[in-house]
Amino acid sequence: MLLFRSVPLNCAFIRSCAITLGIASSSLIQAAGFQLKEQSAEGQGNSFAGQTAKAQDPGTIFYNPAGMTRLQGTQTEINLSYIAPSAEYKHGSNSTAGTPFTDTRQNGGEDALVPSLFAVWGESESVKVGLAITVPFGLSTEYDADWVGANANVKSEIKTLNIAPAVAYRLTDSLSLGASLQFNKVEGTLTRQITTGLNSATSSIIEADDTGWGYGLGLLWEYSEHGRIGLNYRSQIKHTLEGTVKVAGISTQNADTRITLPAIASVGWYQEVNDRWTLLADLAWTDWSQLDQLVINNSDTGAHISTTDYFWQDTVFAAVGANYQYSNKLQLKFGVAYDEGAANDAYRSAGIPDADRTWASVGAAYQLTPDTRLNIGYSHIFTKDARVSDSRTSAAVPTRYSGQFDSSVDILSLGLVMRF
Repeated sequence: MLLFRSVPLNCAFIRSCAITLGIASSSLIQAAGFQLKEQSAEGQGNSFAGQTAKAQDPGTIFYNPAGMTRLQGTQTEINLSYIAPSAEYKHGSNSTAGTPFTDTRQNGGEDALVPSLFAVWGESESVKVGLAITVPFGLSTEYDADWVGANANVKSEIKTLNIAPAVAYRLTDSLSLGASLQFNKVEGTLTRQITTGLNSATSSIIEADDTGWGYGLGLLWEYSEHGRIGLNYRSQIKHTLEGTVKVAGISTQNADTRITLPAIASVGWYQEVNDRWTLLADLAWTDWSQLDQLVINNSDTGAHISTTDYFWQDTVFAAVGANYQYSNKLQLKFGVAYDEGAANDAYRSAGIPDADRTWASVGAAYQLTPDTRLNIGYSHIFTKDARVSDSRTSAAVPTRYSGQFDSSVDILSLGLVMRF
């Protein structure tokens, strides 16, 4: 704790930043599962290629805390990403006779703003400390209460807020290590319609929250003046969410469930080819296979309430990109990525219509002053069609439906980096 005493950052500032980020901490899933990579406008323009090795601004706390040793002086960074998703449902078949679930034209995508905030201070030439406030996971999908899949999904929402103090130490001229503590707040909401009789239904609402913690580790090897390789690991964060299950007009129960946010490991490469061109690459693995079922129990009696099957698989994210130094002040950015989906056809739900994605991105960095840089990045994400199906045979009036989602995402990110 002594390392942080000289940092000019008070608790009121942290609280205000946390509230600001918490307001906008949900969006339609952008990476595999419900992971959010949108923490850096600078990285957005490269599809996050090389992000584990770049170490060019305070956002390195999130992608590799060891990279803080490359930063000079006190620096802050703020980013804001506007995410415009589309998740259009294409109907296949249904058996919903005797229910109010008839609508087959739905789009579950909801626009969102996702911010992030970073700061780095230099305790010495070899020791750096920092703070990151981010939204590393989130999702929000919502459909009308009369759509054909309402007996399974109406609204699915996960909000997270992560506060991470970090430290980095330069061991040698070429090798740096970094670590962070991850304090994570998560809130979840799941709603659906339950048939109560012929052509009648009522809403079921599950709301719960929890706070947990994890850690991050990073390594940066600067193998030459113009090239470096980065390694980063973010641990699992285990949560026991507590809240209520409300069936409108029927019952309210105290409930709990357990969810583990996945571990993430990545390796990145950064290589300046000449005074104009830089090549970038990143490869990341996410431990989504630990999410097999969401089991909700009555927290007072231990009685089982519901189980949702996921049986997700681990995923790989691979990105390549390049930067072109157009002038002393302007740098242009390019990148593409392949993002493997965690869900499979057998268990995919409309709540999380996850599937393989391909990213295409462009961006720019402009040096406004010697100590201020403006970053902008744009990505379009092409998503493979995602098949969904569900049947509820134990309902008062059984239902079944199947179809697929045609999804895409547009992301525009702005960021400002300032050095003091």
